[in-house]
Amino acid sequence: MNAVQGTILGLAIAMAGWAYSAQAATIPFGQLERDAQLSARLTAADNETASNPSPGAGAPEPSSSGFVRVPPVTVPKTLSSKFLLLNGLHLGMAVFDVEMTQHCIATDHCREGNPLMPSSQAGQLSVSFALVGYGSFVSYKLKKRGSNLWWILPTVGVATHAVGVTTGLMNQ
Repeated sequence: MNAVQGTILGLAIAMAGWAYSAQAATIPFGQLERDAQLSARLTAADNETASNPSPGAGAPEPSSSGFVRVPPVTVPKTLSSKFLLLNGLHLGMAVFDVEMTQHCIATDHCREGNPLMPSSQAGQLSVSFALVGYGSFVSYKLKKRGSNLWWILPTVGVATHAVGVTTGLMNQ
Protein backbone atom coordinates (compact mmCIF):
# COMPACT_ATOMS: atom_id res chain seq x y z
CA MET A 1 0.00 0.00 0.00
CA ASN A 2 1.52 3.29 -1.04
CA ALA A 3 0.95 6.74 0.45
CA VAL A 4 -1.88 7.64 -1.93
CA GLN A 5 -3.78 4.44 -1.13
CA GLY A 6 -3.30 5.03 2.60
CA THR A 7 -4.62 8.58 2.28
CA ILE A 8 -7.65 7.36 0.34
CA LEU A 9 -8.29 4.66 2.97
CA GLY A 10 -8.13 7.22 5.78
CA LEU A 11 -10.50 9.57 3.98
CA ALA A 12 -12.93 6.72 3.21
CA ILE A 13 -13.08 5.76 6.87
CA ALA A 14 -13.63 9.39 7.86
CA MET A 15 -16.42 9.74 5.30
CA ALA A 16 -18.20 6.75 6.87
CA GLY A 17 -18.90 8.90 9.92
CA TRP A 18 -20.58 11.54 7.77
CA ALA A 19 -22.59 8.94 5.88
CA TYR A 20 -23.93 7.54 9.15
CA SER A 21 -25.73 10.81 9.94
CA ALA A 22 -27.57 10.60 6.60
CA GLN A 23 -28.75 7.08 7.45
CA ALA A 24 -30.22 8.26 10.76
CA ALA A 25 -32.60 10.72 9.06
CA THR A 26 -36.31 10.42 9.84
CA ILE A 27 -38.83 9.30 7.24
CA PRO A 28 -41.91 11.50 6.70
CA PHE A 29 -45.20 9.67 7.28
CA GLY A 30 -46.25 10.36 3.68
CA GLN A 31 -43.58 7.94 2.46
CA LEU A 32 -44.73 5.03 4.63
CA GLU A 33 -46.56 2.22 2.90
CA ARG A 34 -50.18 1.58 3.71
CA ASP A 35 -49.41 -1.84 5.20
CA ALA A 36 -46.60 -0.61 7.44
CA GLN A 37 -46.72 -1.94 10.98
CA LEU A 38 -46.49 0.92 13.46
CA SER A 39 -46.09 0.24 17.16
CA ALA A 40 -47.52 2.31 19.98
CA ARG A 41 -46.54 2.36 23.64
CA LEU A 42 -49.81 2.35 25.49
CA THR A 43 -50.53 0.42 28.64
CA ALA A 44 -53.99 -0.52 29.83
CA ALA A 45 -54.96 1.22 33.04
CA ASP A 46 -56.15 -0.82 35.99
CA ASN A 47 -59.70 -0.06 37.06
CA GLU A 48 -58.35 0.99 40.42
CA THR A 49 -55.75 3.33 38.94
CA ALA A 50 -58.15 4.82 36.39
CA SER A 51 -60.90 5.52 38.93
CA ASN A 52 -58.63 6.57 41.82
CA PRO A 53 -55.46 8.13 40.47
CA SER A 54 -52.83 8.50 43.14
CA PRO A 55 -52.20 12.08 44.22
CA GLY A 56 -48.95 13.49 42.96
CA ALA A 57 -47.48 15.43 40.11
CA GLY A 58 -46.03 12.40 38.36
CA ALA A 59 -49.26 10.37 38.06
CA PRO A 60 -50.20 9.71 34.42
CA GLU A 61 -53.60 10.87 33.26
CA PRO A 62 -55.85 8.24 31.64
CA SER A 63 -57.26 9.08 28.23
CA SER A 64 -60.93 8.78 27.27
CA SER A 65 -60.35 5.27 25.88
CA GLY A 66 -58.98 3.97 29.19
CA PHE A 67 -55.31 3.87 28.20
CA VAL A 68 -52.60 5.57 30.18
CA ARG A 69 -50.26 7.81 28.21
CA VAL A 70 -46.63 6.88 28.78
CA PRO A 71 -44.01 9.44 27.72
CA PRO A 72 -41.46 8.04 25.26
CA VAL A 73 -38.15 6.95 26.68
CA THR A 74 -35.27 8.94 25.22
CA VAL A 75 -32.00 7.06 24.95
CA PRO A 76 -28.86 9.14 24.45
CA LYS A 77 -27.29 8.45 21.06
CA THR A 78 -23.85 6.96 21.65
CA LEU A 79 -22.84 6.14 18.09
CA SER A 80 -23.17 9.63 16.69
CA SER A 81 -21.52 10.89 13.53
CA LYS A 82 -18.87 12.72 15.59
CA PHE A 83 -18.00 9.50 17.44
CA LEU A 84 -17.71 7.48 14.23
CA LEU A 85 -15.77 10.21 12.44
CA LEU A 86 -13.22 10.64 15.21
CA ASN A 87 -12.68 6.93 15.81
CA GLY A 88 -12.63 6.24 12.05
CA LEU A 89 -10.01 8.94 11.61
CA HIS A 90 -7.99 7.33 14.41
CA LEU A 91 -8.13 3.96 12.63
CA GLY A 92 -7.26 5.47 9.26
CA MET A 93 -4.30 7.38 10.66
CA ALA A 94 -3.04 4.23 12.43
CA VAL A 95 -3.07 2.25 9.17
CA PHE A 96 -1.50 5.16 7.27
CA ASP A 97 1.22 5.45 9.94
CA VAL A 98 2.09 1.75 9.68
CA GLU A 99 2.20 1.88 5.90
CA MET A 100 4.39 4.99 5.86
CA THR A 101 6.72 3.42 8.43
CA GLN A 102 7.00 0.21 6.41
CA HIS A 103 7.72 2.18 3.24
CA CYS A 104 10.34 4.27 5.00
CA ILE A 105 12.02 1.17 6.52
CA ALA A 106 12.00 -0.61 3.14
CA THR A 107 13.89 2.28 1.51
CA ASP A 108 16.42 2.41 4.43
CA HIS A 109 15.63 6.07 5.17
CA CYS A 110 14.42 5.56 8.74
CA ARG A 111 13.60 3.03 11.45
CA GLU A 112 10.72 2.44 13.87
CA GLY A 113 10.92 4.88 16.77
CA ASN A 114 8.92 2.73 19.21
CA PRO A 115 11.14 -0.05 20.61
CA LEU A 116 8.08 -2.08 21.68
CA MET A 117 6.56 -2.13 18.19
CA PRO A 118 7.23 -5.27 16.09
CA SER A 119 9.22 -4.80 12.90
CA SER A 120 6.89 -6.71 10.55
CA GLN A 121 3.93 -5.10 8.86
CA ALA A 122 1.51 -7.71 10.23
CA GLY A 123 2.85 -7.18 13.75
CA GLN A 124 2.57 -3.41 13.52
CA LEU A 125 -0.97 -3.60 12.13
CA SER A 126 -1.98 -6.05 14.88
CA VAL A 127 -0.67 -3.80 17.64
CA SER A 128 -2.24 -0.72 16.02
CA PHE A 129 -5.64 -2.42 15.59
CA ALA A 130 -5.56 -3.59 19.21
CA LEU A 131 -4.76 -0.08 20.49
CA VAL A 132 -7.39 1.57 18.27
CA GLY A 133 -9.96 -1.04 19.30
CA TYR A 134 -9.25 -0.51 22.99
CA GLY A 135 -9.35 3.27 22.56
CA SER A 136 -12.68 3.07 20.72
CA PHE A 137 -14.10 0.79 23.43
CA VAL A 138 -13.08 3.17 26.23
CA SER A 139 -14.35 6.14 24.23
CA TYR A 140 -17.70 4.36 23.66
CA LYS A 141 -18.09 3.53 27.36
CA LEU A 142 -17.29 7.12 28.36
CA LYS A 143 -19.78 8.54 25.87
CA LYS A 144 -22.46 6.04 26.92
CA ARG A 145 -22.08 7.19 30.54
CA GLY A 146 -22.52 10.80 29.43
CA SER A 147 -18.94 11.93 29.98
CA ASN A 148 -17.74 14.87 27.92
CA LEU A 149 -14.20 13.44 27.86
CA TRP A 150 -14.94 10.61 25.38
CA TRP A 151 -13.12 12.40 22.55
CA ILE A 152 -9.72 12.70 24.27
CA LEU A 153 -8.41 9.18 23.62
CA PRO A 154 -9.16 9.10 19.87
CA THR A 155 -7.82 12.64 19.48
CA VAL A 156 -4.54 11.69 21.16
CA GLY A 157 -4.33 8.65 18.86
CA VAL A 158 -4.92 10.77 15.75
CA ALA A 159 -2.28 13.28 16.85
CA THR A 160 0.25 10.54 17.64
CA HIS A 161 -0.22 8.82 14.30
CA ALA A 162 -0.14 12.19 12.51
CA VAL A 163 3.38 12.69 13.91
CA GLY A 164 4.36 9.25 12.59
CA VAL A 165 2.89 9.97 9.15
CA THR A 166 4.58 13.37 9.00
CA THR A 167 7.94 11.82 9.91
CA GLY A 168 7.45 9.20 7.22
CA LEU A 169 6.61 11.82 4.61
CA MET A 170 9.64 13.92 5.56
CA ASN A 171 12.01 10.94 5.22
CA GLN A 172 10.89 9.71 1.81
